Amino acid sequence: MTTLFRPAALLAALALSTVALADRITLADGRTLDEVEITNETLGGVLYKQKGKAGEQNVPADQVIKVEFTNKVPGLISSAMEAIVDGNLADASQSFEDFADSVLSGSNKKDKQAWAPGYALAMAIETNQSMGSKDATEKILALADTLIAKTPESRYVPFAYIAKAGAQRDLGKAKEAAETAGALKALAQSKALSDSYVMQAELLEAEISGQGASKRRERYVEIGGRAGSTFPVVRNRARVLEAETYLEGETKDYAKARKIYEAVTKDPKADAPTLAGAYSGMGDCLFQEAVEKLRSNGDASAILKDAVLNYLRVVIVYKDQTRYVPRACYQAGKVFEFMGEDNRPNAMSMYRKVVQEYPGSEWAAKAKETRR
Repeated sequence: MTTLFRPAALLAALALSTVALADRITLADGRTLDEVEITNETLGGVLYKQKGKAGEQNVPADQVIKVEFTNKVPGLISSAMEAIVDGNLADASQSFEDFADSVLSGSNKKDKQAWAPGYALAMAIETNQSMGSKDATEKILALADTLIAKTPESRYVPFAYIAKAGAQRDLGKAKEAAETAGALKALAQSKALSDSYVMQAELLEAEISGQGASKRRERYVEIGGRAGSTFPVVRNRARVLEAETYLEGETKDYAKARKIYEAVTKDPKADAPTLAGAYSGMGDCLFQEAVEKLRSNGDASAILKDAVLNYLRVVIVYKDQTRYVPRACYQAGKVFEFMGEDNRPNAMSMYRKVVQEYPGSEWAAKAKETRR
């Protein structure tokens, strides 16, 4: 699973205090383990110390949604975080990579945090995912290979396989993506890892299978059913993919899709990519409802407002989820246009954002055409 972070909170904590036991672990069931000191992240789980309790404790890796480090953070990682806050994503990625290389090559004798190299490489992958360009997507492949080869016991190894397969999918390399998903399944079986990783690989395989919407939907429902309450993060991801199939082709079922999206957005047991997909899908369903209302000469102003808020949530809150953000940004512009002439400046602002930040995307091309 990916690791997310709160750079502003991290920098504030580093500036104000060096007090130990300040890391945080967010669990799949919505709980957090606060004021802990994470000592390592392995395939078996996240090891940590907690105030008032002797020795190390472990939380299984498949139950962790994210970690946030503020305790004993190496300087180069802190610099990378600062670069993210400043919007210098390329610099941040290079800093994460340089740090990992310094530790793994043995040239860095100072930073001995066991979790740090795998974490840094995972953060480099996430940073490149945030950039969303073709070059950044290709960089993910190299970073994932390095993480898998150089930190084979890191908690981030399954994430690296998933990120690599996703990048291969986005680059049009379906066969390679399927092979990577298969490699993740093989790893999970050989290391007796959680079934959640097998199911995540199966979701990827279904996505890139080339099968029609109904066949893929059946597969998503089956995987989601197996995940159930044991692996809610996987279940919710399967549900978003299921909902997306209802919006494909000539005969769309917005009502069924919306019901699924609403359920996922109300469930805290979902990761960032899943929630970005759910809110983007909600925007689509609401936009369609507004269009139908307008066709019957009804008042769609409230529905349009709800639609644009869902799209903007993706653009602002989940801005690193580049699979969804460019489209959500473009769609927000379209909704603003439907909201009337007073909102046309807002529409133009969204189109400019797509063109400037995602110049190689199909949505930038659409935005350029729309602005003419």
